[in-house]
Amino acid sequence: MKEYYRIGETASLMGITTQTLRFYDKIGLVKPIKIDPRTGYRYYAYEQFHFIDRIKYLQSLGMPLDDIKEVMLSKKVERLLPFLDQQKKVLEEEEKKIRHQIEMVDWYKDYFTYMERNEDAPCVMHLKERYYLQVPCYKRDLLADMEIRLAKEKSEQGIDNAMYLRQYGYKISYDAFCKQKFRPDYYFIYLNEKVKDAPNILKLPEGDYLCFRERILEEAWNPQRIISYFQGKAKPELMLAMEYEDNLDNYAHANYEIQILLEKN
Repeated sequence: MKEYYRIGETASLMGITTQTLRFYDKIGLVKPIKIDPRTGYRYYAYEQFHFIDRIKYLQSLGMPLDDIKEVMLSKKVERLLPFLDQQKKVLEEEEKKIRHQIEMVDWYKDYFTYMERNEDAPCVMHLKERYYLQVPCYKRDLLADMEIRLAKEKSEQGIDNAMYLRQYGYKISYDAFCKQKFRPDYYFIYLNEKVKDAPNILKLPEGDYLCFRERILEEAWNPQRIISYFQGKAKPELMLAMEYEDNLDNYAHANYEIQILLEKN
């Protein structure tokens, strides 16, 4: 067995780069066993390989080098254990975030294929409780006015991308719908969780909804089938128009699913 190993040999044996070893030296984590005063070559001893390998292993667990340095220089297992507990908590939070992102990927894929998987004919669907952030719509509003108002509200409430589902919708008037007029009362976006203390965040009740699709922004629908459905019945109190985009550029001609609450749970 050799007494000393040059920096290149050590890096090759340890599966790291010479730059990494030089950085370890710079921060005082692993110093060469000797440096040739004439050539400046760094040399490492076999006894240091185990030390370097443990550093690599702790890095593979995601531990920061500053923490690794504190633990390794202490040479005490009892100093390592609290850092491992802390790193476990960090990884669990990252795992939670990744699981959430996977759920959001699945949801977004479902959003874009929803219309293909569901029939156009009116049907009754049971929908779960949903949270949403809304802003009012006014008589002379353009679509851009509503978009900007909602974007401002999201910003003021501190709602980031992780909190909302990218599906927009309107609360609409049954009377206006029956007159073939698009006159929304509120514009909203779904949230995947309730944001505490946000005054404009509301809850849609779980229940049975009559669902069908229309291109409401074109004001070209035939309201007769819905008028006939509710003839002799109480006028619905909650009517939604949920946007389902079929392209990534222009939503002006997007399909909307109309959801009319029939019965709360």
